[in-house]
Amino acid sequence: MPPNGREDGLRVGEVLKQARSRLQLDIREVEQRTKIRVKYLRALEEEQWEVLPAPAYTRSFLRTYARNLGLDGEALVDEYDRQVQADSDAQLYPLGEPFLEQRLRPGAQPSPWRRRLAIIAALALALAAVLVVLGLTGGNDKGGGHHKGKGAHHGHQQGHGEGSSGDETTTTTSQVVSMTIDPHAPVQACLVRGDGEVLVYPQTTLDSRQGPYTAEDFRLDVANGGALDLTLNGKIQSVTSSGPITYQIDPSGVQRTSYKGPSCP
Repeated sequence: MPPNGREDGLRVGEVLKQARSRLQLDIREVEQRTKIRVKYLRALEEEQWEVLPAPAYTRSFLRTYARNLGLDGEALVDEYDRQVQADSDAQLYPLGEPFLEQRLRPGAQPSPWRRRLAIIAALALALAAVLVVLGLTGGNDKGGGHHKGKGAHHGHQQGHGEGSSGDETTTTTSQVVSMTIDPHAPVQACLVRGDGEVLVYPQTTLDSRQGPYTAEDFRLDVANGGALDLTLNGKIQSVTSSGPITYQIDPSGVQRTSYKGPSCP
């Protein structure tokens, strides 16, 4: 009769050995993958628990070995605890193939990691419920605001003063671009806002991140070419030129045009 009175099913060591055999892994290859010495790997497969260090190390070895074989490490540790640490009169249940990772014997208490997962799941459900409530409430407010905005836009088209004020604010905000310039290597550049204000004077050498600059549109002259990352409203656009180039920049993106320098503006 097998140890501990088990008449069927597989023991921990047999599960490990058969899984390794199915994967056609040499035990020394497993040693390289897990960093566990062959001596201890063989002890796990042969269930020579006295060869292994303290139970805490044995559990750690089991988790690592099992996961490298595609098994549930925590369930295998549970099985080890039942087989090795259980009282002599405790009823043991076969592990069997395929490996039933999540099964607990009747009346057994879940391991600490399962309790933690249960707590985390409960908190996640509570948080989801709160977000749903907030989303529904916020959605109603947002819907009302959106409806009001449409009315304001209509009022602007009809010439009503109150509607015009709300629409102008929305339009102005949507047409502004915030930009930073991040050169890959030093470049000579000039940056002008659409209204003609010079932000970077002609032939200035840019060798580090510049900005942010805010305007409805920009003109960027690069006298010697090069690679730049332009971040427009949080989105990066990379541009590269082998020679002088001018970029026209607005909220819709970056347009390449013929070089307008060296005068700027």
